[in-house]
Amino acid sequence: MPHIGFVCDATELPVDIPECLACARRGALSGCHQTAPVIAGIVRGLRPADFGLTVTTLIGCLRKARLMQTEPYWLKPAESYWSYRGQLMHGVAAQYAEEADQIIAEQRLSIEIETLTGALIEVSGQPDLVLLDQKHLIDFKTTKSVPTGWRAYVCPETDQVISEGPYALRRKFVECPHCTLGQHEVKAIEVISAPRAKVQHVLQVSLYRLLLQRHGYAVETAEIIYMDMDTQRRVPVDLLPLEEAERYLRERVTLAVQTDLPPVLTAPDEIWECGYCAVRAACEARSAGAAV
Repeated sequence: MPHIGFVCDATELPVDIPECLACARRGALSGCHQTAPVIAGIVRGLRPADFGLTVTTLIGCLRKARLMQTEPYWLKPAESYWSYRGQLMHGVAAQYAEEADQIIAEQRLSIEIETLTGALIEVSGQPDLVLLDQKHLIDFKTTKSVPTGWRAYVCPETDQVISEGPYALRRKFVECPHCTLGQHEVKAIEVISAPRAKVQHVLQVSLYRLLLQRHGYAVETAEIIYMDMDTQRRVPVDLLPLEEAERYLRERVTLAVQTDLPPVLTAPDEIWECGYCAVRAACEARSAGAAV
């Protein structure tokens, strides 16, 4: 079912699209900072329910994607603004492609994938920018702040990693399960290396590479350009081998089109998505019904 309106940033009440646009044009309610051009841009960027499977859909929550085809949903403009910011960069890439040679930008490509059950399903994707002469793929990502480094906290007694990730630990000591000391001072064992692309972004460009290869375009390298309001940061990507990318895509497509609703997210690095899900209530209602 298509998106039918917004949840007002000011009142937290449902409002239809024309009313939201009109309100934004009049100056918006107290507590709302939306403008009519931005609301219109958010609406233009929404895909119809029957758009089909895309690379972006398949690397995200498949349960959400299925429910958004059948359940009415509203979006909060404040939570949709990040997506709108990304759309602006897509336009810049497309304009650059018109002025340069050996470039593919914002061109939607489709391939057929055979599921594990033998069905043929169309999958599409739209790479941001491909430098054909360099066999190089670039994807732009807007973010609150660009990555500054990968932080690992390593036990000095055993050289085993206690914790690692893109963010610094915000405490003085960290418990250590690898040695008899039991804990270490965080700053003393912090090792900072080059920033890494997010796992979903690596999957995304790896699948784009597969689509491009099927269309006769070779890609050997890729990078994510993370952009905040202050700067850009290039982060090289280790692409999945084509065979591994195709195997992953087959598994995801099979799960996406199965008769049963795909499962809820459970991985610690994924469940944050639930907090921004427009169909969360419908998802939880289905889960509760299945548990009864």
